[in-house]
Formats: sequence, C-alpha cells, structure tokens
Amino acid sequence: MEKLNSKITKKAWTMILLLFLMIGISNVEKAMIGYASVPIMDELGLSPTEWGLIGSAFYWMFAVSAIFGGSMADKMGTKHVITIIVVLWAAVQFSTMFIYSLPILLLTRIILGIAEGPSYALAMTAASKWLPKEKTGTGLSLVSIGAPVFLAVSAPICIYLITHYGWRSQFLAAGILTLIWLVLWIFFGKEKPDTVEEKQTLQVSSNTKVSFIPSLFSKNFLIVIICGFTAYWSMSVFMSWAPNYFATVLKLGNAGMSLAVTMPGILIMASQLLFSMLSDRIYRKTGSMVRSRVFVMGPVVLIGGLAYFLGSLATTPALAVTFLSLGLTMGSVILVLGPAIIVEIIHPQHHGKAQGIFVAAGSIGGMVGPYVTGVMIEGASNMGTGFHYAFYLMALILAVCGALVWMGIRTKKEKVELEAVTNLN
Repeated sequence: MEKLNSKITKKAWTMILLLFLMIGISNVEKAMIGYASVPIMDELGLSPTEWGLIGSAFYWMFAVSAIFGGSMADKMGTKHVITIIVVLWAAVQFSTMFIYSLPILLLTRIILGIAEGPSYALAMTAASKWLPKEKTGTGLSLVSIGAPVFLAVSAPICIYLITHYGWRSQFLAAGILTLIWLVLWIFFGKEKPDTVEEKQTLQVSSNTKVSFIPSLFSKNFLIVIICGFTAYWSMSVFMSWAPNYFATVLKLGNAGMSLAVTMPGILIMASQLLFSMLSDRIYRKTGSMVRSRVFVMGPVVLIGGLAYFLGSLATTPALAVTFLSLGLTMGSVILVLGPAIIVEIIHPQHHGKAQGIFVAAGSIGGMVGPYVTGVMIEGASNMGTGFHYAFYLMALILAVCGALVWMGIRTKKEKVELEAVTNLN
C-alpha cells in the first residue's frame, strides 16, 4: 500500500491550538455557575428546586442549537458561526455581572446554552478540515482535551476570585478571556486550507450538491448517534453522582475524594490521546477506517462497560474508584473517535450538521442519565444498592454500544474485503 502523507502544516497547528483554547474556555464557562452556587443562592435567596431549574435551563435549547449551528456552519463556514457564538459567550459573561434576580439568571443560562450548544461540533468540524485522514484522531483529541485541561487549571483560580472578590468577578474574568480569544480567532482563524501544500493531504469537497438524507438514516450514522448518547450519559452520570457515591457509600475522606475527583480527568486526557494515536497509526498502515477507528473504539467501549460492572462489584474503595474511573475513561474515547468516524462516513458538505446531531444526541443522554440514576437510587432499598443498579445499567449501555460499533459500522468496500478475508480463513 502507498504510504500516506501525514504532514500537518503550521497553519493547521495554529487552528488546533485556537480550537483547543476554545473548547477549554467553553467548558470553564459551563462549570463556573457550579463554583459560585453557594454565594449565588444566598444572595438571590434561591431554593434547591430553583437552583435545579438554573442547572437544567442550560440544556433546554442545547440540542436544537447544536444541530442548527452545525447546519449553519455547512452554509456559512465554521469561522463565521464560531465568531457569532463566541460573541454571545462574552455577552453572557459580562451581563452576569448585573444579575440580581432569578428570571435574569435563568435567561442568561438559556442564552449560554444556545451559544454553547454547537461549540464542540463546530470545533470538531473546523479541525477536521485541516487534518489529513491519518491524523484525524490525534488532531481531534488535541482539541478535545482542552476541556479537562482548562477545568483542572481554572477551578482553583475561580474559587480564589469568588473568595476574595465576590462571585461576579469570575464571570468578568471569563468575559475578558473570551474577548482575547475572539480577537486571536478573527486574525488567525481560517476557514479551510487555501494553498496546494495545505490541501494535498485533505479531501476536497465537490461543488456538486449531495443529499444528507441517505446518510442521516444510514446504519453507520445511527450507530454513531447512539455512541454520542452513550458517552454523554456516562460522563453526566459520573460527574453528577460519582462524588456523592464516593462520599456517602465509599466513605472517602478529603484526601481520597480529591484523588477520586482528579483521577478521571487525567485518565481521560491520557486515553483519548493514546487510543486516537493508536487509531491513526493503524490508519497510516492500512488506510482502513474500519480497522483503525471501528476496531479500536468498539473494544475500548466494551472494556468501559466491563469496568463499570467490576466497579460496582469491587470490595474496596480503591478498586471501586479505579474501575469506575476506567469505565468513564474508556467511554470518553467515543468523543474523539466518534467524530473521526463521522468525517469518514459523511460527505464533507454535511460534516457540520452531522457533528451537531452527534452532540445533540449526547446532550439528551446528558439530561436523561442523571435523572434515571436519581430515580434508581431513590427507589432502591438503600443508596448503595441504588448506585450499583445505576452502574449495572451504565455497564450494559456501554457494552451494547461497543458491540454495535465493533460489529455494525462498515463501509461497503471494507465490508466486502472483510467478508472475503473471513471466507478465506
């Protein structure tokens, strides 16, 4: 097989850096409301139910905006749509400085959810335009890990600002940071490669209009959508409920809790980079999307399901934390290899809306997962049993998703080749 050209240009690295920063800022702006929950509730006199409303409001229009933003990017270009949504991010951060009532706070969260909805899909779409296929997995991982990196760095900074300057100060700082990024994006962000050297390793879109409907209802894309739902279910359940499980069931102390909360972020960064690099390496050698993306993601997600199952059976807190963290970690690989598969199975004219649908499906999993988990915990004979039922369910969902990917995603050409190899054996 002819060796593939895997060069990433300097402009492509600039885009990856800008998109890494964008994803990082996006996730910090999502998380800041949680850091300031106590002083905001005290100042505005909010009840737990009202605060729960604030938390859910962010997702009310999230899925719709993810699909709409992705569709607009296919028509207007990712640079223009990203510019628009980031302007909205900055406006929300600065307007939060003047919040003194529940309705206004609620409105800002709804607007931020609308503006944040397309962000991950747009970042994946924009980055994929600059990456040769055999480097797509690694490139998208480098963008994606902006989230855990920024969350780890920003948490102590935000808490310091809240403690010394009041809860509004962190929103002011975030607004200024967002504007700085926006200026860099306007000057250095590019829509797509514009030189022969930059285009030589990339797939160039045809001017002929290609219908999205056949791809939308194809088996391959439907499986990828299920993957998005699964990944966000896993992450939202872990983030919403795992700290509670560690504290109330495992009885971890402060030191143990710190380690248990920090470990998943580190493992997610490592696993996304490791498995995306492995996937890209296989792609360079075989040129096969199935062998490099599908045969890596499927087994990894299956292992994630097994890890959740073992975590619920663990007899010591250390083993429980380790296995549950591994379950989350393996499931998170979907967030980079899923978009990489979309790049392969969907025509470039529709990458934006396809990535948007992937994120929209994920947001539904993010809304449903924590609620179902809460129902299971409340309906069980005790909290420990309820948590274990929830982890069993998570194990089953990941296992089914992994099996669907491993056995179900095929291109026509590679399906014939794989069947031929099987018959020979």
